[in-house]
Amino acid sequence: MSNVMSKRSMVSCVALITLVGTGCGNVEKEVANSSVDSVARSVTSYNSKPNGTGVHVGSTQPESWFGLASTSLSWFMNGFSQRADGSYWATGWYSADIGLISADARIVGAQVGGLSGQVRSIRTSGSQLQIELVDAQGRVTTLQNSQLIGLTLSLRVPDVTGLLYQSYQLRFDSAEQVDSQFGDVNGYKISYLQQGLLSLLGSSWKSYCRGSEGESQRAVFYQGAQWNPLDGSRQDGSSLVTMTCESGAVARCMSWGYRPWGSAQQSDGQSISLLNHMQACIHMKRASYCGDSSTYTVDGTHLFVNDQLSPQINQGSLDRIEAQWSPSGATCLSNRRHPELLFLGCANPLPACPTSPTGDYLLANGLPPAGSLLGLSD
Repeated sequence: MSNVMSKRSMVSCVALITLVGTGCGNVEKEVANSSVDSVARSVTSYNSKPNGTGVHVGSTQPESWFGLASTSLSWFMNGFSQRADGSYWATGWYSADIGLISADARIVGAQVGGLSGQVRSIRTSGSQLQIELVDAQGRVTTLQNSQLIGLTLSLRVPDVTGLLYQSYQLRFDSAEQVDSQFGDVNGYKISYLQQGLLSLLGSSWKSYCRGSEGESQRAVFYQGAQWNPLDGSRQDGSSLVTMTCESGAVARCMSWGYRPWGSAQQSDGQSISLLNHMQACIHMKRASYCGDSSTYTVDGTHLFVNDQLSPQINQGSLDRIEAQWSPSGATCLSNRRHPELLFLGCANPLPACPTSPTGDYLLANGLPPAGSLLGLSD
């Protein structure tokens, strides 16, 4: 990961803030403005996709709702990992002017109902989460779907010095399927509680994933990779479990059909994994033309999405093509969705796209017709 520091320095007395996500299918269903919402619902047949700038959340503002400012005193989390000794940790970060600073928190215990124990495993089947607990007598309990409701994980989160720690609890409040192209994306509402000194100031349970109006959102999990919260780059590994929010690019692209656990056929009949399609989708959703931390879109903008799969997962109109996309960003660029946003180009200049998409690309996207109500931001 570029711009990432592995040094374990952190901030004292921080508020626990977490990055988590899933998608909302073909149409944005959580737009606050009802008139925009009705427009969003009307474009389903056009394969229009609501987008946003964040990797794990739709918006990067306000920071207290899990967006990243250039400098943050808040710890946020993007999943779990298993260490060589078998212990499980919550993978987390601080954000500073110098980049992301790694700050993992150990899971020190778990409780559900009258059961207390240690986490034995965290894994997924697709996006369906399964957690195993082992008690003091060595008995193993497996929890999944609705069995996860009420499960509370206790975390030991280090401060800026690495010498002091705060205690936090993560609680699973619901397990439900979220809207998605294939109906196979699972979501979980999760709350957190900060304990210790700051809890004396009135700490209470709060939702980890929240939308632009503060509404509670669901978290989505996936075992096999984690995504950098700034630039969307992917780190693969069977010991890594992503936790992401439903409005962000990672989960939204799952919801649009490009699930990393899925496969599809190319036009030549060859079956391929959709992992690279998802990576291209993350850059496309964020208008990250150079495949980095810079984005050139506005939350709520709608896209027409197209792929070359057979059958196609999405086949939106490309009458006004914006770009063709690869796992490293755009391969060509014609009509930017927000030309009012300053874009100085990429280190390797992008050529204009052909009138009809051709060549080696995974996804292409088009823009709504000029003057259309489509594309309004929420």
